[in-house]
Amino acid sequence: KMLAQFHSTMAVRVGPRLPHLRLLAARRHASVFPETASHRHVFNQIDELTDYNAFLADPRIVDCFSHYGADWALDDAKAVGQVAGSQYMKSLAITANRNGPVLHTHDNRGRRTDVVEFDNSYHEIMNLGFSLSIPSFGWINKDKQAAQVARSSIGSVMYGAESGTSCPQTMTFACVPVLEKHATDRQRAHGWLSKAQASEYDPRNVPIGEKSAITLGMSMTEAQGGSDVRANTTYAEPLDAEAGTYLLHGHKWFTSAPMSDAFLTLAQTGDGLSCFLVPRWVPDTNEWNQGLQFRRLKNKLGDRSNASSEVEYHGAYAELLGPLNKGIATIIDMVQHTRLDCMVGSAGLMRRSYTEALHSVSQRKAFGTTLIDTPLMMAVMADMALEAEASMALGLHVARTFDSDGNKALGRIATAIGKYHICKRAPQFVYECLEALGGNGYVEDGIMPRLYRQAPLNAVWEGSGNVICLDILRSFKQPESAEALLAEINSAPGASQEYLAQATALPDHLKAVQSQPELARQFAGQAAVLLQACAMYHQQTPELADWFVQTRLLQNGFTQREYGAISLNADSMQAIINRQLSALETSKSTDECIGSAFSTK
Repeated sequence: KMLAQFHSTMAVRVGPRLPHLRLLAARRHASVFPETASHRHVFNQIDELTDYNAFLADPRIVDCFSHYGADWALDDAKAVGQVAGSQYMKSLAITANRNGPVLHTHDNRGRRTDVVEFDNSYHEIMNLGFSLSIPSFGWINKDKQAAQVARSSIGSVMYGAESGTSCPQTMTFACVPVLEKHATDRQRAHGWLSKAQASEYDPRNVPIGEKSAITLGMSMTEAQGGSDVRANTTYAEPLDAEAGTYLLHGHKWFTSAPMSDAFLTLAQTGDGLSCFLVPRWVPDTNEWNQGLQFRRLKNKLGDRSNASSEVEYHGAYAELLGPLNKGIATIIDMVQHTRLDCMVGSAGLMRRSYTEALHSVSQRKAFGTTLIDTPLMMAVMADMALEAEASMALGLHVARTFDSDGNKALGRIATAIGKYHICKRAPQFVYECLEALGGNGYVEDGIMPRLYRQAPLNAVWEGSGNVICLDILRSFKQPESAEALLAEINSAPGASQEYLAQATALPDHLKAVQSQPELARQFAGQAAVLLQACAMYHQQTPELADWFVQTRLLQNGFTQREYGAISLNADSMQAIINRQLSALETSKSTDECIGSAFSTK
């Protein structure tokens, strides 16, 4: 008030000599913000995608449920989709990745503890996952049609919502077939097999006898060897060889989910590697396994909600699992199942990224029209829709081979080929979706940076590209693998002439790669694209399969790498996009209560 009075007095005194002071005095009595508020009103910004059904948003998954006969699990899948697409899950995922795990090697009095502390949000997501039977769905329903297709579907949907917590769930899922085949009567009596299939989550660090549900992890690679596990130096010292108990000495460079109740690991036993079960607590005595010590947690690019660790074995208690000196053959079942999850997980991540992009470009306006109606954006979104559908189509087609009545010979080779290709395509795909959101996609306030950081993981986990290619080459030493692959590719119903021409040429490529291993990546990519198209033909979407063949197998290499550089007519692209938009709108308008799925907790 005093300052205003001063300026008023000065304006009178100086008169015309200082007109700018009169103007200043007038402004002192006006609004601080004389301009209208219109420039501060935010418009043409699209709200984040929340509270939708992530299962129903994927037309390929919905089609596969019907095609493979998994309709009996439709209500379960919708419940998972409602959780995965909810604002509640999105908030949990943000918090779990912001407040990552912390390793406490000792307590405040110097006693060894080796405990990893997680944020409550992590435990809540884990609780949701296990309560919805994500790890165990295929096992507890193994007598039903396409049980593993249903499990892979709901797992991929949850992976798109929060990926880090999927790691311990995948490990637990993948350990079951190994335990089913090799667990001793004593190990079964302790509950390692039955409690790994429980639909509940118990994070307590207590002996297995005090728990009704457990999680399981895996330790395979070492610092000096990495994927070359035969170079491992960790060795097993017999404690009671007749009882199958040993003490392990050595280390592991990557140990998944270090708060698991037990880990499958490999150690030298004289004439080769053997597989062992390493529990956090000794089952017979309820003693803490003091020889199992964690060195540090990995500071990872992505997957931040999940703990990955380095472990040391200083006489760690372990129980033999499977035949002595046959460790790789024993643990390979687990590896095969984790590779399946790598494939369908990456496909789920791609679908989640695409859905986020589609939600934005179908509403945001620029250059006088909605983005998705512009020819360039239409080409990009149609091309990516084909990629997302083909990736999920192959993932679930391979998942069918994991059912009790599945084609095992095909599963062995197709899992490796699919894992190689889909996981490698994911990072570029997720980036393109991020770009579709413009600057908003690059800002940490949204979901896209987290999805982008996660995208490279599955291409590295459970065998990087070259390792997978070597596995593919090794599989061809068994004639049934090549026979199953060629038979599957030639079985596509209603396939186009262009597809058949490429399929006919594949045996020559297969023969060439066996004498020229440097061609393995080229072969794996070509076989994967044929398998993707084959799966789409089998799943009764021949028009989409034809478009996929046209854009992947008949155009030059550059257009295969740049999304949107395709030669499809506008009507075809519009038909592809309309299928995606219809699914997205259905997922948003579902009458099911968003909270209903949480009643399973």
